Amino acid sequence: MYRVLIVDDDRLVRQGIISMMPWEKYGMVVVGEAQNGERALEFLKQTPVDLLFVDLDMPVMDGISLMEKSLEFNPKLLFVVLTFHEDFHYVQSALRIGALDYISKLEMESTDCDELLKRISQKVEGIMPKTNIKPDNNAKLRLTKVHNLHTVDEKEWDYLVKKWNEMYWIYDDTTFEELCSSTRELGISIWRVAQVLLHLTSEAEKNICSVGKEVPEYDNLDDFFQWLTAFREDLYKKASEETNLDKLQLCIIKAVIYVKENLGMQLNVEEITQIVNLSRSYFSINFKKYTGMSFKEFVRQERIKAAKILLVEKDTLVADIAQDIGYEDVNYFIRVFCGLTGMTPGEYRKQNLRKCN
Repeated sequence: MYRVLIVDDDRLVRQGIISMMPWEKYGMVVVGEAQNGERALEFLKQTPVDLLFVDLDMPVMDGISLMEKSLEFNPKLLFVVLTFHEDFHYVQSALRIGALDYISKLEMESTDCDELLKRISQKVEGIMPKTNIKPDNNAKLRLTKVHNLHTVDEKEWDYLVKKWNEMYWIYDDTTFEELCSSTRELGISIWRVAQVLLHLTSEAEKNICSVGKEVPEYDNLDDFFQWLTAFREDLYKKASEETNLDKLQLCIIKAVIYVKENLGMQLNVEEITQIVNLSRSYFSINFKKYTGMSFKEFVRQERIKAAKILLVEKDTLVADIAQDIGYEDVNYFIRVFCGLTGMTPGEYRKQNLRKCN
């Protein structure tokens, strides 16, 4: 077995690469991971490694420096470069130092990872014999999974990637549910989905708060989306407990949480801005920027969403439901409900109770 160390500053991307690649099939075993060059050097001095998958662009010590320093005490070490960089000269520098292969992270989103490892293993086998070690069966790694290519509508996938990258799904439940559903229907591989979304969850942690949720073994997209749903719930929980409002997106998600928890109150921008310590204009501009809708639109959407649930689950008057979600005027509530759903509250209740029965 060839001993592999994964070096990338993005924790969730590291875990995604580890858990989804069919390492054992191509005679490899992941023996560790590191978040930057310095940590990788410490690991290399203590643990035998044959092959590094190394990101070129990392803080503390970049991939090029890591390659140069690690060769000083292990001249036989082999490298595979992982990068978003398309700069030919930058990549050439890595290849001159001794990198076996260059893999664009963008390529990893559209290429079968089985084929990637097959290509790399053939190059490794031509240089060094395999080390006779067994993979750690207790490690939380998906070593035996084989990934198949799927024929998908690439234009539709590109559109969905764009929508995921807007990050509205972090703040809006409806957008999140719609994107999960559309991605499932497209039949895209777990590998391609995870490569996009693990990067975005890392961005959410950087810009809102750290969750520290490990990536599990996935068997299908449903498993992955269950993890993503749990990640999102944990993000909200951690954000609700955070008292240091030094990040703008943390302030936005706190406003979202406050709305969800206080739908029966007379919610207004002035009250929210005092809670998150932002000026009204700055809050309004950025709330729409990160959620995709104005604060007023978001409140209206959340109230009608809550009304739908109450109409089906409770046998109470429409006027009482209107009061419960913050509408004192039942006629105004009915107009808003019709505008967003295309039916009256009574019609919605009858239609959905019929489905339940």
